[in-house]
Amino acid sequence: MKKILLVLMSTLILTGCVSQTTTVTIDDKAAATIEKKFSLGTSSTTMGTDKLSLAAGDKFLETVRKQNPESLLRYKTETDSGYVAVIKADNIAKEDIFAKEQFFKPKNKKNLDCKTSKNKTECKADFIVNIKSPELDKVLEENGLKYEDLAPYTLTIKLPVKADSHNAKFFDLNNNLYTWEIPAGGETPVNIEFTIK
Repeated sequence: MKKILLVLMSTLILTGCVSQTTTVTIDDKAAATIEKKFSLGTSSTTMGTDKLSLAAGDKFLETVRKQNPESLLRYKTETDSGYVAVIKADNIAKEDIFAKEQFFKPKNKKNLDCKTSKNKTECKADFIVNIKSPELDKVLEENGLKYEDLAPYTLTIKLPVKADSHNAKFFDLNNNLYTWEIPAGGETPVNIEFTIK
């Protein structure tokens, strides 16, 4: 059975080694596994004394616990530590897997809209990524920082086939990679269409 892989990697670097990554794997039956990882790194700055890192970690935990509390796990390696959550969706045609993402706002009714016929599933992701919130405003103010001090949020989608259409700023058609770079504090439209056969 041909396995169709869609990897959605979204990384918001808050400080140092702190990052948030979302990886979505979709199979040929349109089922999805969503892995959300919040990495704190291993330095003493990111692990213990950096208020921004800790506040971001708390926000990640709060969000995941609301969505799927039993999926949350703590992890630690020689080079990294943080939290990871794995959430499953039976059919992306029936469930908008991007609907609960904090910074994703739909242009229409859904962030991801899929339609299935007998031999294919046609999907269109169409949303705005806006890296801004009252909670983040407060954390930045408490730490004497501005949105410009944060690294851009990077969203990468990898498909097993070329997208039918997209508005990615960077793309590698040989490897079916599509990447958007979203500045913190700003907003960027994300649009990509693909067909699972």
